[in-house]
Amino acid sequence: MGVVASLTGRRLLRLDGAEPESALPRGLGRSDPTTRRAPGTYARAVRTPAGAGTVRFRWNSSGDVHAEAWGPGSDWLLDAAPAWLGLLDDVTTFRPEHPLVAELWRRRPGRRLGASRLVWPEIGGVVVSQRVQFPDAARSWRRLVRRFGTPAPGPGVGLWLAPSPERLAELGYHDLHRFDLERRRADALLVAARHAASLDAAAAMLPEAAIARVQAFPGLGPWTATSVTSAVLGAPDVVVLGDFWMPTIVRHALTGDRTWCPDDAPMLELLEPFAGHRGRVVRLLAAAGFQPKRRAPRREPHRIAGY
Repeated sequence: MGVVASLTGRRLLRLDGAEPESALPRGLGRSDPTTRRAPGTYARAVRTPAGAGTVRFRWNSSGDVHAEAWGPGSDWLLDAAPAWLGLLDDVTTFRPEHPLVAELWRRRPGRRLGASRLVWPEIGGVVVSQRVQFPDAARSWRRLVRRFGTPAPGPGVGLWLAPSPERLAELGYHDLHRFDLERRRADALLVAARHAASLDAAAAMLPEAAIARVQAFPGLGPWTATSVTSAVLGAPDVVVLGDFWMPTIVRHALTGDRTWCPDDAPMLELLEPFAGHRGRVVRLLAAAGFQPKRRAPRREPHRIAGY
């Protein structure tokens, strides 16, 4: 009979009106081997400071959340559960006056910003997503995890742990070409792996310092730094910079102007009245479905494997 990891712990939490769907880490699409979502349930496998672990949340209409965890990192994950669920996100000072934003918040007052408090599980997927379309990134990430990751603890969960930084640090950039990572992204991922301990320290920093820490390394620019910091700290004022779509989405939503906006400056100017919650407003607008007009046909999938 095979040996399976036993359940290490359970916690019961109350949502108090929060919506876990908006707070929990998203992963890289439905095919992400490290994450699984379904109505009323969520599971993710990560490497924590205490070791590998898998956490699973199940919630119901009464507002109860049952958290379960397996593996050496289970206690760490259960302690971090309130932050993951957005229960520590303080929305008491968010009182938007803009009519659209106020209406969106009135409709969904339970939307919260979760904080994973883990840099390495976030930064890998973000780096893989640099400068490519989401389906390309999701495919590369899935294949990378299956090749260099390991099965996660937890009976019947069936998730995988992303590759450890130590495992990736052994590779050369050419080893990552088979996963359709060109040299620029491959080098950035390897830099992150080789400096994982220094990057992990950003989880205990204030947002500005965390962003600066991530950007201190080659290949990890503003988009990567702000994306990672937003996910790790759940900081309501952090706006993801350098995003291909977001400046246009924000301008369209707040002004009605749908012309293409490739620059962060107009977006930040429009968000200035929401200082302290700028990142929260961006998330509200994106979730509301504001999308710019497509400027060109969808391009062919990004593939370099075998070149």
